[in-house]
Amino acid sequence: MKKLILTSFVLFAGMGILFAGGDCDNYASIKDVSKTSPEIVLTSNDLQLLKYSDHKGTTRFTIQNLEGKIVAENMSRLRLRLDFPEIEKKITLEGIAKS
Repeated sequence: MKKLILTSFVLFAGMGILFAGGDCDNYASIKDVSKTSPEIVLTSNDLQLLKYSDHKGTTRFTIQNLEGKIVAENMSRLRLRLDFPEIEKKITLEGIAKS
């Protein structure tokens, strides 16, 4: 009886591992975004513009004040243009960020 229970347990555990697999590379996580260190590309009106790339390679922007409090994060270039036109204008004039 013990052998039957042990064999069943090993069989089901093996099948679970087989179906579940050990490859978790396809799952996005917060760590993927934090792997790319943001660079400060512009400081204006007590705000800093940080540029980084997300896990898909898309350029993203974060705006924080000089104390480090985040005002807006994970913005695309279009969202930056709509929400902060004065910063977008300075970027365009200086040619800093290319998306």
